[in-house]
Amino acid sequence: MKVVFVNRKIELHYGPELVSFELPEEKISWVASPKRLDPIKDFDAEVKNAIRNPVGCPNLGDIIKQNGKNTVIIVDDFTRATPVSKILPILLSELNEAGVQDADITILIGLGTHRAMTEEECRERIGKEIYERVKVVNHACNDTDQLVYIGDTPSGIPIRVNKLYYESDVSIAIGNVIPHIYAGWSAGAKLVQPGVSGPDTTARTHLVAARNITQILGNLENPVRKEMEDIARQTGLKMIINTVMNTDGTVVRVIAGDVVKAHRECVKVAEKIYAIDVPTRPDLVVCSSYPAYQDLWQSVKPMTVAAMMVKQQGVVILLSPAPEGDCPGHPDFVGLGVRSVEEVYEMVNRGEIEDEVSATVNMTVAAVREMAKIIVVTEQQNKVYVENLGLKYAGDIQEALSLASNMDPNINSIGIITHGADLAKKF
Repeated sequence: MKVVFVNRKIELHYGPELVSFELPEEKISWVASPKRLDPIKDFDAEVKNAIRNPVGCPNLGDIIKQNGKNTVIIVDDFTRATPVSKILPILLSELNEAGVQDADITILIGLGTHRAMTEEECRERIGKEIYERVKVVNHACNDTDQLVYIGDTPSGIPIRVNKLYYESDVSIAIGNVIPHIYAGWSAGAKLVQPGVSGPDTTARTHLVAARNITQILGNLENPVRKEMEDIARQTGLKMIINTVMNTDGTVVRVIAGDVVKAHRECVKVAEKIYAIDVPTRPDLVVCSSYPAYQDLWQSVKPMTVAAMMVKQQGVVILLSPAPEGDCPGHPDFVGLGVRSVEEVYEMVNRGEIEDEVSATVNMTVAAVREMAKIIVVTEQQNKVYVENLGLKYAGDIQEALSLASNMDPNINSIGIITHGADLAKKF
């Protein structure tokens, strides 16, 4: 009997666009995508109920009575999917009812080490009405006048955070929970560290992850998360409001409360969507970096996810247009070139690298190179950056597939990851 081999058409995101290509059906071992949960029916009611019935901490009114009315609300930036503009009107209404006036409220954009948001971006992120009602400030991690040093964590990491946040009576952080490469899961205490922290605090925290990267992503109980939560507690974060969302932006859960207890409840829900357990580690994994594709820095997370899913020294093809290049503001990320994890770590310890956050991400790429051979499908302008990191460049998916065949002529099993920036290995 004649055996007929059939190709399967695959469509993956290359940035906001879709690219299609074909792969032999019999070689496709699995396709990994986020699952979907039923969205909530009444978003406003869900948020209000979460705020009024917090997990593991006093309600908002009692927090204000106990601490005062000067309130800072930390929100994440435009690189995150959190429905900030929908939550803020409800939160401000609850604050007003508790006696907090708009003049007492500052919205602090927890940029971490990201660039400042423009006025137009802030207005869109916050919502026009709220933006015009209250003070909105970009956290600037390198502006020493904005920061205050309050001591060290138990492990010795310096705690340097935004003064507005630290000196407030009441601080509330809004975030969305998905897997995170350095924190295990996003949101929770991550809005403080790195959200409103100084660069030395962020670098020292992230360096802990870079040496143990395969044990962090998707793992809730990890040393980096502990450092972040220690910092949030020591700096006085009073409440979090966290969401869990499907990849289409629909919200499935809103939980408010204690920075640890409420976050853990959110992660239980998020794991049902984003934590995956693939049956095999194939010869080749083709992975879209979507929805993190603005620069190569963002692409390190999906690259790491794919490397953890492929066989040891298997081939990974990563699709990421990276229109903003390597990473504006962090030239050492690529500038450090091809070094081992331990080599970069020792350079940091000797004080040879000023931008320790860049060192952390470079170390992550070094760890990925030890796991897999990486081909990056990206724009031509990024070729030099990709090659400086010790990775292979391809201009399109067909070129990448050809390169993969040259690297391993015996590719017999293939995995597909549709949303590389959103997924994590199930622990």
